[in-house]
Amino acid sequence: MKYSQFTTGDFIEDTEFRRWVQQPTTESAAFWEDFMLQHPEKKQDIIVARNVLLTLEAQVESGFSTKANEDRVFQQIQQQIGEKQEVTIRRLPVWVRWAAAACFVLAMSWWLIDKQTSTVEVTYEVNRKQSESPLVEKVNDTAKPILVTLADGSSIFLNPKSRISYSKTFNEGSKREVYLSGEAFFEVAKNPTKPFFVYANELVTKVLGTSFNVRAFPEDKNVIVKVRTGRVAVTVAKKISGQQSISTREVEGIVLLPNQQAVLSRQEIRLVKSLVENPTLLSVTTPTPMRYSFVFEAARASDVFNMIEKAYGIDIVFDEEVFSKCQFTADLTDESLYEKLDIICKSIEANYQVLDAQVIISGKGCAN
Repeated sequence: MKYSQFTTGDFIEDTEFRRWVQQPTTESAAFWEDFMLQHPEKKQDIIVARNVLLTLEAQVESGFSTKANEDRVFQQIQQQIGEKQEVTIRRLPVWVRWAAAACFVLAMSWWLIDKQTSTVEVTYEVNRKQSESPLVEKVNDTAKPILVTLADGSSIFLNPKSRISYSKTFNEGSKREVYLSGEAFFEVAKNPTKPFFVYANELVTKVLGTSFNVRAFPEDKNVIVKVRTGRVAVTVAKKISGQQSISTREVEGIVLLPNQQAVLSRQEIRLVKSLVENPTLLSVTTPTPMRYSFVFEAARASDVFNMIEKAYGIDIVFDEEVFSKCQFTADLTDESLYEKLDIICKSIEANYQVLDAQVIISGKGCAN
């Protein structure tokens, strides 16, 4: 397969790769996921190339059109990759500059059309109107979170200045639905036959049984979903999913795992996936706690990364062979995730970046 020999720059210039990044389909997503499983050594190149293209796309949509702006974009891309990372990306090729100009014209045209037609804002009241049965509303006018218990056993910790609505016949239909304005933490009772939906402004969150937090105040520019346990799927509301400016990623949605979050920009209708600000150990949130020792004595750095990956449930991308030659000794028991990574990388002269909810480790490794 030709892709097995590709560098980061080759992926950026490949038509099929760009099509997957910019207009993903179920088939292309399956292909690249399978490719990364078969060629794990190429995973870092793919992630970096994808983020370069997304960075460029965002700049094109924001309206750069001069060579000076192009140079600034290139500098941002280089900073994103990291100067010490051994990945070579060639000067932006001709197709990028021509595509940027063409995309800018198209983006401006779509912007003018959108301004004329005016986007419908999806609010709490708009979401409530889609209910087919009378609703019960709970409002928190206090200064502390209040507990709302639903008929299925699910719990909602409703924050101050927030409100939530649900059907009077909640849990009697084929799905469980609630409508949120403000912020709330959900602990959803597991029921595979009745998915649980949270409608919060323009974002729809779907789960079967998990715990997560949703923030969606009327005045907020973003809607944020943070996952503590389980799996959560988020997508944009159907009312706006048909707009031309919305990409396949927003329509089809993304899946979040523990310690991951999704941020929806309400103005641009753009979903961004990342790690939460302070990732927690999975042992804190699981029914059967797993014990991990973070005291290391001449341990291989690759083993240390693998343990942290399992302990926090996050994806750490690194070269197993390169970092297996590095030894690490320290007690990281009381350190946060990012403090752990800082200490480890500093001791083995490596660097790390967080891209699309993944931690990417880069470095030359250690001599035998």
